[in-house]
Amino acid sequence: MLRRVRGPAAATKVWLLATALGAVPACGEDSDAEPAAPEAAATHATKNTDWSERLAEPTVDDIVSALAQPHAGLRTAVGPHRLHTEADFSLTPTEVFVPTEDTARPLRPVDQPVVLPQRVHDEVTLTWAPTAEGELRLSLSQHNDHDRGRDVVAIGETIHVHQDHRGWYHYTRDSDVLEAWLDDAQRSVHDAVQLAAPRLAVQATPVPEGGLEGGAAVEIALSLADQRDDRLLAGGPTQAWRTGATVNAVQGTLLLDARSGAWLRAEIDVRYALIGANGQEMDGHLQLRGDVEPGAPAAVTAPADSQPLPTRVRYDEERRQLLDGLAAP
Repeated sequence: MLRRVRGPAAATKVWLLATALGAVPACGEDSDAEPAAPEAAATHATKNTDWSERLAEPTVDDIVSALAQPHAGLRTAVGPHRLHTEADFSLTPTEVFVPTEDTARPLRPVDQPVVLPQRVHDEVTLTWAPTAEGELRLSLSQHNDHDRGRDVVAIGETIHVHQDHRGWYHYTRDSDVLEAWLDDAQRSVHDAVQLAAPRLAVQATPVPEGGLEGGAAVEIALSLADQRDDRLLAGGPTQAWRTGATVNAVQGTLLLDARSGAWLRAEIDVRYALIGANGQEMDGHLQLRGDVEPGAPAAVTAPADSQPLPTRVRYDEERRQLLDGLAAP
C-alpha cells in the first residue's frame, strides 16, 4: 500500500508555540498514539451534559473542567463558528543588565546557562463551517511575531497544509491528528486559566440571553485567591516547573454558555515568577484575549495553488512487491 510522507502535516507542531516560554502546556502533541476518532471523541466528550447547575456557583475545578472540553464535544452545540485568540507571553529576568559607557557586561562562568528576555505574540484563528450536508470544512491558522506559523484547510477528506515561506500541499486525510489541532485551539483559554488555577478565585454572574441561541450565559470574574491550592497544579513531565512557580496576580473575565460550558469570550491576565535555568528569578506575564462568534462564517475553500504532497512507497511495501509473495510477510 502506498503511504504518504506527511512532511508539512507531521512537521514540528506550531500550535501554541509560546510553550517555549513556559507559560502554557502544549495540548495534543503529535505522538505514535493516534487520537480518538471524531465519533469516539464526541461520544466521550460531555456534549450532552448540562453545565448550568455547576456554573451557577462554580469552583475553580468546575471552570477548568468546562474549559477542558474537546472541540468534538462542543461543535454540535456551538454550530458553525469563528474562534480567534491573541496571546502575549513573556519571561524577563528580574534584573536585566544594561551596559553603559562606564560599565561592561559582567563575565559569566564558562558553560553556565544564559537566560535572556523572551517575548511572543501569538494569534490563532479557527473557522468551522461544515456544509449543510455535513461535509467537513474548516480552516485553522496560527502565526506569531517570530516569523513562524502554519495554516490548515480541510475540505472533506482532503487536508491542505501550508507553513510560512513554503507552498500549499494537500493529501488525503489518513489520521485524526486534525482533532488534536482543533483541541489546541479550543483549549487555549483552558491552558491560560490552568496556569493561574492554584491561586485562582472565581465569581459567577448570570447573563440572561447571553449564551448560544439566546440561552443563558455565565460571566466569570477571575481574581487572585488568598492561598495557593497545590491540588490544582497541572501535572505531567513538561509542567513540573509549575511546582516552583508563584502566581502573583490574576485578573480577567470569561463568558461561558451556561448549558454547554463552551467559552464565548475571554480576557485573562496572569503574572507569575519562577527561577530560571541560571538560578536567576524571572517574571512571567501571560495575556490572552479570545472570542467565539457563532453563526455562518465565511465559506472555506481550497487554496488555488495547493499541490499534491509528494509520495513514495514505504520500504516494507516495496520489499513485498519485489519479492512478489516469495517470502512470509
